[in-house]
Amino acid sequence: MQLGRLLMLPLILYLTAPGAASAAKNPGFDLVTMNNGDIHQGTIDQERFDFETSFGMVSIPYGLMAELKIGNTQQADRLVTRLGDTFRGRVMDQQFTMLRVLEATLAVSVSDIADIAFADHSIRQRDRQAADAVESRGGDRFFARVIADEIIINDASETHIIKRQDIDTIDFAVLMDGDEQLTQVSLKQGRIHQGDITLTSFQAETLYGQTLEIPLASLSTLVFNISQKNATADLLKQQLLSASTLKDRLVDGSFAPEVVVLEGGRFMRGDAQGDDDEKPPVEVTLGPFAIGITEVTFEQYDRFCDDTRRDRPDEADWGRGRHPVINVSWEDAVAYTEWLSRKTRRTYRLPTDAEWEYAARAGTVSRFWWGDGVDVARANCEGCGSLWDGDRTARVGKFPPNPFGLYDTAGNVFEWVADCYHSSFADAPADGTAVDKPGCGKRVIRGGAWSFLPEESRSANRWRDFPTRHSDDTGFRIVREL
Repeated sequence: MQLGRLLMLPLILYLTAPGAASAAKNPGFDLVTMNNGDIHQGTIDQERFDFETSFGMVSIPYGLMAELKIGNTQQADRLVTRLGDTFRGRVMDQQFTMLRVLEATLAVSVSDIADIAFADHSIRQRDRQAADAVESRGGDRFFARVIADEIIINDASETHIIKRQDIDTIDFAVLMDGDEQLTQVSLKQGRIHQGDITLTSFQAETLYGQTLEIPLASLSTLVFNISQKNATADLLKQQLLSASTLKDRLVDGSFAPEVVVLEGGRFMRGDAQGDDDEKPPVEVTLGPFAIGITEVTFEQYDRFCDDTRRDRPDEADWGRGRHPVINVSWEDAVAYTEWLSRKTRRTYRLPTDAEWEYAARAGTVSRFWWGDGVDVARANCEGCGSLWDGDRTARVGKFPPNPFGLYDTAGNVFEWVADCYHSSFADAPADGTAVDKPGCGKRVIRGGAWSFLPEESRSANRWRDFPTRHSDDTGFRIVREL
């Protein structure tokens, strides 16, 4: 199960083209939305789209275009391809010609366009066996072949020369003051090196034939041989019934956060050696439920804000996208689950305190799901040995999942749960339902955070906070009832 979830993560991160769903609603023609609200449909008369990124020029054939969103002086354009690439930069053309059925040919200025959703063309899937995945800090995510036979990394004690075929992932982090960049190289056999890479940039050849020069300071993640991972993940997903996941579709065609289905059962909640509010340990019996594979991200939460015209929460200049949403209160988290329930016609809510601990423990009885020791780079906390320790949140899914396939149940951000805080398990419900009361003064948060010591990330550890409070160390994950 653990291997399957580890391998499935790149599939989630890199192979979903944001524009594909919108274009699929308009088979047979392109849909151009203008800044003034006008909508035109037809065919963009263009063989290729030249797009200037911060790393160089890419040229995308018309048939591989999924979406082109035009920005403004403060915001870059975004180009999405049908192969799952997302590039940010500037489209080089100043005007497009649109061929329309039963209407005159239309010339449209790019500066007047808000968005183009391209027709859903049938394409032959390209061979990605040699493809790596590149993700930049600016939001670029694309397939490419990283041109490097080996890398050299210097840690505190020695120099390591690592062959590319041994590398699984390279993560890059810039600390808050911007003066220091850290690099973590994760090898296929599980070993991790942290230190300084001797290169100043990577070259990467895109699927469209262009070679880009990407400075290390612009990189967030490199994932090597991603297609081979996905092929293995698909096979494991078919073979492992316990890896059952759900992803409900919203009424607008987009998807809810992915959840993993848990069977439930008996487990011991709490810790006799822990804090007072973790005692006495009690046996709880849970029914089946499904819980978010990751914490809810800014990308997911921002859609809720835009749809309900709420202010987007502040990201503390750490980035939005797949960072866990922060600065959300318990009330905000509940409002998100209620919105998700309306949009999917399914029942979503926050996990109960007992459900959260059951999911975080994943069948283990140790202090952390991986054992009793802290280990290196298992989580993001103050002293967990990650690149982001004590500095900021990490994007979701940066660390190995627990045996249930859940990411970041230890560290990164605290997670709101449904329960009103109570200081003892003496009267805790045996069925794991949430403890609530009118006028509840404080709600439970779980899992530790980037700014807290490792012991606060233990599976049994419980904290509490005011339900109206917003913090840069607190987010949430969702439960979907079955």
